[in-house]
Amino acid sequence: MVNELKQEFLQRSITAIFISVIVTTLVIYSSDFILKTFIALFSLALFIEWMKVSESSYKKKSIFLIFFIILISAIQFIGALFEPISFITMLGITVWFVIAYQIFFKEGRLSSNFKFTNFWVGLILIATFCLICFQFVTGSRLLLLIVIFNVAVFDTGAYLIGKNFGKKSFLPELSPNKTVEGLIGGSLSSVVFVTFLYLFLEELSLRMTLAMILSIPFALCGDYFFSFLKRKAKVKDTGSILPGHGGLLDRIDSHLAAIPMTAFLLILLNTMGSYF
Repeated sequence: MVNELKQEFLQRSITAIFISVIVTTLVIYSSDFILKTFIALFSLALFIEWMKVSESSYKKKSIFLIFFIILISAIQFIGALFEPISFITMLGITVWFVIAYQIFFKEGRLSSNFKFTNFWVGLILIATFCLICFQFVTGSRLLLLIVIFNVAVFDTGAYLIGKNFGKKSFLPELSPNKTVEGLIGGSLSSVVFVTFLYLFLEELSLRMTLAMILSIPFALCGDYFFSFLKRKAKVKDTGSILPGHGGLLDRIDSHLAAIPMTAFLLILLNTMGSYF
């Protein structure tokens, strides 16, 4: 059992390092066009993986795939002039608030509408993720990189503490392997990470730091949400492309929630700050 855990951790670590190098290189050195194209293609891959898990018809998948491509292409090439962008973002943020409410205040009793066969949910959440990443690219690449690593630090802390010290399940019906101890460990890891960066990076403001700390519960929501979807679909992973992690959605589940919510919370804090 111990050897299996060590092997799993080693495999996950190698995959995580490989992904980190690619993401860091792209965010720091690529042009806006290349980085946004990568984000668009990555988002498309996420949506394709979402649809592959379902048992829906080929016709339905094709229609939604074409619609998603048109939507992301319009976001990429027309930008702010494309009217539905703000509407989609607002829908995505609202969905994450609903999920968070059901997880934290309804003991994880998520709506029956949340399932892989509901392509509208996948389209809204993934398109929101894509759009917010576009906005970070235009606004602050450094902040995008920090937000990505903040969620990764939370996931890693939760995994390590949960595997080694976890005893009490947080929401056993949704994901019995995730524990209260893991949640606390991941949260503390994230707080230490962003606090350290705040102290040593002039570019990182107090509001940015608070937004990332406040987004931690939503990283948990993303993790639990996809655990819920997979249990309903009776699958362990959404794919097998990433050794030690499974599919793209298995690796990016926390980011899908935390990155958009970080942007929203930062806007909220900036708005509130303008009144004081």
